[in-house]
This record gives sequence, structure tokens and C-alpha cells, in this order.
Amino acid sequence: MQPSVDNRTDFVVHPQLLLDRDGEKLAAIVKASFELAPGDDTLELAPLLRARGVRLADIPWGKPDESSIAYPADVCLRKPGTDVIVVACAHAPGGRPVPAFDVRVEVGSLAKSLRVHGLRVWREGGGGLTKARPATEVELRYENAWGGYDDSDPAKIVEEPRNPIGRGKVRDASSLVDQPAPQIEDAAHPITSSRYDGPPGGVGAIGRHWEPRRKYAGTYDAGWLETRCPLPPDDLDDRFQLCAAPGLSAAKPLRGGEQVALLNMLPSGAMRFTLPRVPLEISFVVPGRDPARFVPHLDTVLIDLLATSGDKPPAVEMVWRACVKAPRRVTEATVIVRELEAT
Repeated sequence: MQPSVDNRTDFVVHPQLLLDRDGEKLAAIVKASFELAPGDDTLELAPLLRARGVRLADIPWGKPDESSIAYPADVCLRKPGTDVIVVACAHAPGGRPVPAFDVRVEVGSLAKSLRVHGLRVWREGGGGLTKARPATEVELRYENAWGGYDDSDPAKIVEEPRNPIGRGKVRDASSLVDQPAPQIEDAAHPITSSRYDGPPGGVGAIGRHWEPRRKYAGTYDAGWLETRCPLPPDDLDDRFQLCAAPGLSAAKPLRGGEQVALLNMLPSGAMRFTLPRVPLEISFVVPGRDPARFVPHLDTVLIDLLATSGDKPPAVEMVWRACVKAPRRVTEATVIVRELEAT
């Protein structure tokens, strides 16, 4: 049961009914897919066969519920800002194996640098790390970063809430001896022992139950069950929907036109391009109501550099959304999406 869609763009439009704090809403999510041609620094609209749909669920790097998110779901009502998410492997400069090298992301005023190491293991007691072996490629996923979850004593669980699936955070540091240590670290916070308490290193999407998202999820208690379920709790904060790594979420939304620079995330080394500027209007026409028109902000930029090839060039997803109170008969509603002239 869907509303009519009058899509006057070359993008994907996905309408969906979603629950909000004050009831059911009709949301419209718009996704544009762009690609970078070899040897070029200009993004072009992806051909229809490679246009990416709206993801209804998170896609993990590996087994569901066991690995970190590679491609996050697009479905939500609002995001207060713009997430920048990078899906990639780190590549050693020139393709030559080295013990460590840097990667960097810059999108407008946002920037993040990581230090990437080859395989290294913890020394006895977690008091240090061995020298890293040379490496040419390391997946930029949170399993390879600082973090962990240890429930060996269920009464006193030890957790790194910012990355519960990482390496190093355990109850007994002696258990770390000869175990793999983090290969990815924040460039400003080097890891020297298991007593590390700095941020995990990453540029990908963070889990829904990880910090800082966890603290914005709201209160699901007996009172919620009795008085609000299935609506979200009153104290759900829209920042819960932000899934970019700390440092890659813009409180002031991006607009398009921002310069992007990436270092050592492709075998070719550095790459640069400019985000397209795409002003959109999303309108909802419901019988018995005045038309509702929105010029939504760009709320998600996903840069996909994973396993690129001739059939899968470097790609950029851009997402916008808007919502209104759901009509009684959703099939009578019409969602209209059109591009506006750039200003």
C-alpha cells in the first residue's frame, strides 16, 4: 500500500510509513547515485543499471549481528545534520608493503586521519605491541580497531561502548598475549598498551547500540510499554539516527559543492572531487489538506571505494528526506519530487 509517486528527477524515490513520537508519518527518501570515471575528478550520475536503491536495513561487513556495518540503512524520518560515511580498504602508498601508513578523509570542513598498521600482536600483559608486519591492504572496519566486549563475568561486563567488536578491551590483560592488536587507530591517539582509553579509529558507520548513538535512543522501560508502545519514547533524540564516525558528522548540513579529498583509500593513492549541488523539493499532496512542500537538506553522503573495478567504479550516494503526518488513506496521497534551480 503506497502513495503515488511523481518523480521528476533521475534519482530513486522511496515513500514509506514510519512511526514518529507523535504518531505515524509518511516519509519520502530520495537517493542520488554518482560515479567517478577513471582519470577524472568529476562525479557523473550513475547509469540506471547501477543506480542504488534505498537500503531498508544495515548491510554488515560479515555475519549479521556479529560484524560492523558496511552500508547503513537509509530508512528514518530525520537526521539533524549530514553524515559522511566511507566504505573502503586502506591501501599502502604505491602498493608496496609497509608496516604503517596514513589514510585521510576531507569533506568540506570535516576531516579525519587514521594510522593503519600491518598485523601486530599484544605483548605479555597487554603492556605493549610487537612491531607491525608490512601490509599492502587493510579493511577499514571496526573489527580492526580498538574496542571490545568481555562478558566472561556476566555480573561485571567489560565493554568499549564506542566499539564493542574491536580489539583490546578485556577483563584480564594477560589473555591478550599473542592476540591480534588494533591495526587502525586515530592518528592523533596512538595505541601503546591495553590501557588505552582514546577513541576507536574508523571512518565507517557505527552501530545503533554503540555510543554515542546509544545515549540518544530514548527510554524503553515499563512506562514506555504501558503508555507509548509501539510509538518511540518521548525522549528519543533525532541524533540517534546519525551514524557517521565521530568527526565525520556535520552539525551544519552540507549543501553540495564541498571539496572531497581522500588519501590511500584506493590503490591509486589520492583522489579528489567535488560533491554535486542538488537542490530538491519534496511535496506531499493529500486530499483535504494544503500541499506540503519541503526543500530538505542533504543528510547523508556515502563514499563507496570498496572493491572498485570497471563494473564498480568509485561511487557516491547522496540522500535527502522529508515527512508529513500520514493520511488516513495513504494510497490517495501523492509524493512529488523535483530538482530546483541551483542558487
